Amino acid sequence: MTTKKWVLFTLSAVPLVLAGCDSENLGEVQEATNEIESITDEAVEDLNQLAQTETELQELFSETLETDEDLATLQDESSPVFENITAREEILAELEAVENDMEVQQEILGTYDGESLEQEQIVQVDTVVDDFEASLSTYIDAYYQTLESERDFFTEIADEEATYDDFVNGIETLNEERESLREPVMNLDEILVDLDENLTELQSSIETELSEE
Repeated sequence: MTTKKWVLFTLSAVPLVLAGCDSENLGEVQEATNEIESITDEAVEDLNQLAQTETELQELFSETLETDEDLATLQDESSPVFENITAREEILAELEAVENDMEVQQEILGTYDGESLEQEQIVQVDTVVDDFEASLSTYIDAYYQTLESERDFFTEIADEEATYDDFVNGIETLNEERESLREPVMNLDEILVDLDENLTELQSSIETELSEE
């Protein structure tokens, strides 16, 4: 895959060279595909970090129950479980920026009107990116809801009037909401496979055309 040095070189070249060597803005399209790949990689890292941080919640909750008999740290939200929730909210906030970042690169892809590349390849990448953005947005919204439920659960069970049934019912609700996230995650995974395939195909075509100039 061509490195970003190529892009930097074309950007620093005089306009006459740009007009003569890259009349179809292949360099810009190539940079856009590289950026889409980078944005996707970062999104996957965030998603994995989100999952990893979530696995730590159970241990933090168990520690709170063992060390705080009166559940005072749940009442004043000083328990580590709330730090865990906040940490995941911050990760979700980072993921929310993906859509805007992707749209910038999609606009660049949309400027291509040459004949060297098959338009269908560009359209396909753009379509799969749209699918990824929509699926990610659905997942983020659903996950935010689970975090809100977790926060409510931890504060409610610390209430003096809370019963054992409240505790059990709350746990069941949280587990059901987490289970509901399974389908959006699987959908994201499938879309990521499609995106990787289509992006690789387009990048290969761009590299072939640039090597022949």
